[in-house]
Amino acid sequence: MMLLAVAVLVALAGVFYGSPYVTMNKIRAATMEEDTQALAEQIDLPQLRGSLGQQLHALFSAPEVADDINPDVIDPLLDTMLMPEGIVALMKLNDRYEKPLAKVSDISGRQRNTKPDYKLRYTSWNSVVVQRAHSKSHIGELTLTRDGLWSWKLTSVALPKNLLADA
Repeated sequence: MMLLAVAVLVALAGVFYGSPYVTMNKIRAATMEEDTQALAEQIDLPQLRGSLGQQLHALFSAPEVADDINPDVIDPLLDTMLMPEGIVALMKLNDRYEKPLAKVSDISGRQRNTKPDYKLRYTSWNSVVVQRAHSKSHIGELTLTRDGLWSWKLTSVALPKNLLADA
């Protein structure tokens, strides 16, 4: 009986620890298929809006752009970014700034699996950061926050510091 209890506890701990991986796989699949409905189910929209708003305010207040851009455009820009197509583009943000290793072909000329690899690390009990494996930057880094005991929601996407220069 004791062995069964230990086995159940180990299984529960594994499921508990692995639950953000399940959410990330759902996000990855929805992004690759551009399934905006499935992607929306994995997002905490108010928190994502707040996070993106803070990043945009910081970008727009930078000395090199502060004189050229009116901060009143932030809210309409956020509305556009948070449309279904904008969210898919956010999920693919890293592709624009860094070519993933998965697109390199092998010696035979066949293309390797184009599915990007991600690494996930807990930053606290209720928060994990997901970054593309082999990435040299934090661009497109995702933050998932616990939503209940077993589920997670996307709450932040790291924007590149040179986003306005590339627009």
